[in-house]
Amino acid sequence: MHKTHIAFGVLCALVVMPFVNTANKFIFFFLVLLGSLLPDVDHPHSKLGNKLGILSKFFNALAGHRTIFHSIFFALLIPGLVWYFLSKPYGIALFVGYLSHLVMDGLTKSGINFLHPISTLRLKGFVETGSLTETLVFALIILLILVKVI
Repeated sequence: MHKTHIAFGVLCALVVMPFVNTANKFIFFFLVLLGSLLPDVDHPHSKLGNKLGILSKFFNALAGHRTIFHSIFFALLIPGLVWYFLSKPYGIALFVGYLSHLVMDGLTKSGINFLHPISTLRLKGFVETGSLTETLVFALIILLILVKVI
């Protein structure tokens, strides 16, 4: 769920930001959070997909959910373009957020095909989306954020 992706993105941003030389930490943070939601652009009912409307429906019809947008290739491609054309730190930020999303989805029972479309390396975990287990994972992430901030 989007709140868990955002929370894990926040945690990842807090961990990585001290190691990245960026002129604007707010933009860096924003890009991590955007990246943490970006893979669900292919799901019309996701937080980001809902905002994009017809574009999200197009991506879903073209590729389906948890396919190419949930693979390492898009996690490298999109941030790589930002790195090359805009800024290395912002490319890193987008990559951190995107990868955080893939890690969290890899913990779900549905899992992800990390190397789609060239392989069927499926990462699957124990968390059912929207379950008590996800709520506990979310609470743990919030606790870790607080520990990092305090």
